[in-house]
Amino acid sequence: MNLHDKTILITGATGFIGGHLARRLQTREQARVRALVRSPQKAAPLARLGIEIIPGDITDPEAVQRATRGAHIVYHAAAWADEQGEREAVWRVNVEGTQNMLDAAIAEKVQRFIHLSSCAVYGSLQQLAIDETVPPRRTGRVYHDSKVAAEALVFAAWRQHGLPVVIPRPSQVYGPGSPQFTVRVLKSVQAGKVILVDGGKHHFKPVYIDNLIDALVLCAQQEAAVGEALNIVDGGPVLWREFFLAYGRMVGIESFPSIPYPVAYAYALFKEAQSRLTGQRSSINREVVKTFRSHNSFSNAKAQRLLGWKPAIDFAEGMRRTQAWLRAEGYLD
Repeated sequence: MNLHDKTILITGATGFIGGHLARRLQTREQARVRALVRSPQKAAPLARLGIEIIPGDITDPEAVQRATRGAHIVYHAAAWADEQGEREAVWRVNVEGTQNMLDAAIAEKVQRFIHLSSCAVYGSLQQLAIDETVPPRRTGRVYHDSKVAAEALVFAAWRQHGLPVVIPRPSQVYGPGSPQFTVRVLKSVQAGKVILVDGGKHHFKPVYIDNLIDALVLCAQQEAAVGEALNIVDGGPVLWREFFLAYGRMVGIESFPSIPYPVAYAYALFKEAQSRLTGQRSSINREVVKTFRSHNSFSNAKAQRLLGWKPAIDFAEGMRRTQAWLRAEGYLD
């Protein structure tokens, strides 16, 4: 599918991934891009590129219908991505909001609905080269379970209403603009707050932002992807030790202290109890600690086969570009 002159609606366009996608579609693909945003003020940089800004929220069916009217393609990237949210609030955004988007897309007969999911749907299964034949599973973790539930709605819209859907599942996205795996990491390194778990021997599963955006564009173009879920990951995992050292070396740090997982888990319990008593949120909790103990990986073979996609930027080059961006934005001297 040629995206030139297509009207493409993006939710979550003021976020990290959605913002990169909106700029790519508007400038390089020459599509007519519109964004459904909660804060028009935050979307001002997108408006300056000529992107149509529609105020509204995915939890408001009327706003969703208004934004979807006349769209050929929908990228649904808006989500509650915080692990610490209350279940009702997370569900309202990630599940009910997705249903609102699907209802509007079905009514408008959009040509492609791309739902941005996550490898989190596998429920932190500790297995190497997890592929899409492994079924999603609920674990009781609210964010993970909400993504599983949202995917089920998307597949139901395809089966029951013939809506052409694609579900890309990114892994851990880093690179210019990443709040979680770039800016926050560097600030933690600079503040001397990084402590490895088990020596950092477990797995970070990177996907560089530009590689992800390449795949997302292809999701709208390749007919073979319709009705499919696709892992979007750069390739083999990187050890957490190497991931943090890549940022450490930017500021002259060559090593980090380490503690065993049981000690880290106990400390996370303490920080959670402290947060409940003080009402102040902590960046350390059991879910974070579990992430640093994760020893799994994901296969991208299906995405390469169906999309004709291959990650163009490896980890070394991705970190070079990330460092250049951090310096340009004033995070590094």
